[in-house]
Amino acid sequence: MVKREIQRLAERLRAEVRRAVDEGQVVDAFRRVLLDEEGFIYDKSPSDPGNYLLETVLARKKGNCLGLSMLYLSLADRLGIPFRGVYVPSHCFVRYEGNDVRVNVEFADGGTPWEDARYRREFRIPLVSPYLHSLTPTEMLGVFLKTLGAGYSRKGREEDALRLYDEAGRLYPGLPDVHYNAGVSLQKLGRLDEAAGKYRRALDLDPEMAAARENLSILLAGKGRYEEAIAEARRAVELEPWNASTRGNLAAAYCGCGRLDEGIREYRAAVEIDPGNRRLQSELERAYFSLGSRREAHP
Repeated sequence: MVKREIQRLAERLRAEVRRAVDEGQVVDAFRRVLLDEEGFIYDKSPSDPGNYLLETVLARKKGNCLGLSMLYLSLADRLGIPFRGVYVPSHCFVRYEGNDVRVNVEFADGGTPWEDARYRREFRIPLVSPYLHSLTPTEMLGVFLKTLGAGYSRKGREEDALRLYDEAGRLYPGLPDVHYNAGVSLQKLGRLDEAAGKYRRALDLDPEMAAARENLSILLAGKGRYEEAIAEARRAVELEPWNASTRGNLAAAYCGCGRLDEGIREYRAAVEIDPGNRRLQSELERAYFSLGSRREAHP
């Protein structure tokens, strides 16, 4: 079914591409045929594998950013059209890399062209980063396997996820998310030293990955290395000051080494960000209780 449907769509596109008088019309032909006439739609859910597996994308006529990117790239490969995959944190799209035209195709916006500057704003990408580059087919396969591994991890199949992350890392060693995801699976399995190594590798590639700094901080605090844990957690808060969980982790690191006043300050900031978070409220109360007990006992 996949081969037949890809062949049918390719033949439809071939006729439109031949009629195109410039590269801009080639890009428009893909959008018009696939998104307007064939009716493929964007579904952002990352948890449903059917949204990125080509067979179900073709059957349902919907997919997430990865699923629609793989559809475009499969057809472009058959037709010799220079579309390339592009990855930004937790999102991907395709880019037309022509002789005179360079166009990003954003599926979440109906195939509308987005400038690189918009992606930098939306995804907070600095000028120097491992993201927003046109990828080779091998690297794009690494992105696909990383996503498939995350699907296994959500089902608790961490060993299967790790095998996919290993293969994804071989195909695309410069993708920070591969190493971060592997660290999460290793942490769940209790292989903490290996997890810390993966988080450090992710940070080598992307020093601004707040989630990797937060998880590394938790591992360091678990080993009693509180000064290092606080430094990592503080940097994570600087990167994502709106994240209540990140502030709560910094607060826990302070409290863990007895710096209760600083811990209470961070817990209060976290509760202000997320006032309905009962876990943070409970930890703040516990910190106040510990501080009161310590001051009572001191005389």
